Amino acid sequence: MNLKQTLFSAIISIVVIFAAISFITLPKLQTDFFHVPLISKLTESTIFSDALLFMMSSEVPQLEGTLEENGIETPKLSTVLFEAASGITLNNFSSLLDLELPGLNTSSNQIQFAGNNADSTNTPIESPPPDFEDLLKEDTNEEEKEPPKKENETDQQEADVFVYHSHSWEAFLPLLGEEKTKPSDASSTDNDKNIVMVGSLLTEQLEKQGMTTFHDTTNVTAGLHEQGWDYYDSYKFSRETVQEAMATNDKAQYFIDIHRDAQRKDITTTTINDKPYAKLYFIVGIEHENYKQNLEFVEKLNNSLEQKYPGVSRGIFLKDKSEGNGVYNQDLSANSILIEIGGVDNNKEELNNTSEALAEVIADYHFNAEKVDTNQ
Repeated sequence: MNLKQTLFSAIISIVVIFAAISFITLPKLQTDFFHVPLISKLTESTIFSDALLFMMSSEVPQLEGTLEENGIETPKLSTVLFEAASGITLNNFSSLLDLELPGLNTSSNQIQFAGNNADSTNTPIESPPPDFEDLLKEDTNEEEKEPPKKENETDQQEADVFVYHSHSWEAFLPLLGEEKTKPSDASSTDNDKNIVMVGSLLTEQLEKQGMTTFHDTTNVTAGLHEQGWDYYDSYKFSRETVQEAMATNDKAQYFIDIHRDAQRKDITTTTINDKPYAKLYFIVGIEHENYKQNLEFVEKLNNSLEQKYPGVSRGIFLKDKSEGNGVYNQDLSANSILIEIGGVDNNKEELNNTSEALAEVIADYHFNAEKVDTNQ
């Protein structure tokens, strides 16, 4: 091989290595230009990283010394081959659990912003599908009655904020009685014990902040049953609810889907200035082309929460279709968001304190945005 060919090969190798390193170390590059779930999962893989690092250190002898100086151990060939063949990362026990428990890795999310003490052990957990037959029986045992209209309650056609629940049955164990102890027990159609209660608390706090708010309290369990749909059609059902609200009210600016997480109390609770709070987090679906607008809105709310109530947010989590619905009605509006408030063990006091904090930052955002529009 002559000198010209040698130089050409060296330049090509450097370009390829530089591109590979840039791709791996810059998540934004992946998101913007290579938004393919398979590629994202590959580049996030420890096995892929170890294999690439081994090949690079083999070709560039100086690299191994530089890595060791910075406390980075160069992977051995035997380690790389074992990880590639088995799918198990030697220094990561959870990789063995992922392999043996197929459903475990469905809880993995892309973390846009991790809150205080957030890591892979306390990321969000989706609630298991409820027993719809039991929920429907519970519902028929209750008297059908319209909730009393509160004084000065906002009509749907006049509201700036539309609060709703795609999983209205998600409930809280402390409100269900001592016999309910497992996360799988935390389902109910009683709106004083489920996530609809949190929606009512948030609505009340938003109204106190001066924001006109309508709270949709639809029994989604019964609604799905009437349509002949099941749990997996929840977002299809709630999408129709949101679209109807948008069609009857062109004033509505914010659409908030409230859920609760299935993690336990030590992960979903914090104390700020001697007051207990249920932690919350935001979900942004990335399976639509304008998701960055939703993300920008959520980031502003999250930053404000962290400034005013440090530790109350567990962060922002991005989800594609491999991890859930992937859209969550957020393609309907840039200000359409999904918030998980608390977990199965949180009580009403904790949930109310968090609702008050959340209402404060939403109202701050809204009225500051109005000032900007007025001054322009």
